[in-house]
Amino acid sequence: MNIRRHLDGYNFFGDTNTGVTMRWGTNVKNDPLFAPWPELADISISNHCTKGCEFCYKDSSDNGEFMSLEEYEYVLSSLQNEQWGNVFQVALGGGEPLEHPNFIEILDITLSKGIVANFTTNGIHINKEIASKMKDKVGAVAVSVSKAKEINKDKIKILTDEGIKTNIHFVLDNESITDAIDILEGKYDESLSNVNGVIFLTYKPRGRAGLDKCLKMDDKLDKFISLIDKNNANIRIGFDACFVPLLMKYTDIDVDYIDSCECGFFSVYIDENLNVKPCSFANDDRFSYNLKQYRFQDIWMNEYDEYRNDIMRNNCKNECKSKEACRGKCAYYDSIAFCYK
Repeated sequence: MNIRRHLDGYNFFGDTNTGVTMRWGTNVKNDPLFAPWPELADISISNHCTKGCEFCYKDSSDNGEFMSLEEYEYVLSSLQNEQWGNVFQVALGGGEPLEHPNFIEILDITLSKGIVANFTTNGIHINKEIASKMKDKVGAVAVSVSKAKEINKDKIKILTDEGIKTNIHFVLDNESITDAIDILEGKYDESLSNVNGVIFLTYKPRGRAGLDKCLKMDDKLDKFISLIDKNNANIRIGFDACFVPLLMKYTDIDVDYIDSCECGFFSVYIDENLNVKPCSFANDDRFSYNLKQYRFQDIWMNEYDEYRNDIMRNNCKNECKSKEACRGKCAYYDSIAFCYK
């Protein structure tokens, strides 16, 4: 199914079968400021997880709660707009989505709305039975790891054998960056041979994740950045929005092919308690509004004006080549504002 949205200064095309999307402003050479309706919703369907990862930004536990099916349907109905339709895709997270007792039903509900469902998992519950149930219901699965040795070829194969597009989400901190360098040097090509790509996620000091493992502008990070333009890995690589300022400032990547942070501009986060925030990593309740008290349209079109205006001021003193394209430092974490002045 193709989805089109056209408004003065904003144009969007998405193909739900392939996941291909295109966005442009008044013409294909410029970008819109924000979308009249989110293209993606990041939805936490639980805060329940039995693995206990030390870097968990949600501080999820085996006592965490689940979003009910009724609440999930309410969220999707809130994200339905009379003029713009549904969001194009959702990113389901947690907690561990595969521990939700109604996970397959959640996928079915999402699919019935014509929305692409993607999700992130720690991978421990991936088996042939669940993969068979999920096939044809998900756009892509991301398996989170924080060390290269956690990359499980057998789990990846289970997913890819069912035709499920599989990515690795590699958490990038000041220890794991050594493994990340090895990945870019091609040392893990065999382990990653079946994956669609590796996405490097910047470590954020929230939940169980402390400040001690945050990335720093040091020799290791310099080497990692230098390898981005000339890496020897036989895989596709990508980065989260928090790493984009470094890509724009220190690499030769054409900034026209990089999106700066889209939180609150083109995407939105909704937690298991139906709180709407610009970003899933938000570490305070600024710009947090509950769907039981506010209409989503009012949140998106009115309440988030201040947030967008704050971001667009971009008070960075750097005069680098990409300042206009970069939105400056993260609105929530000074500790990952690597090149901001």
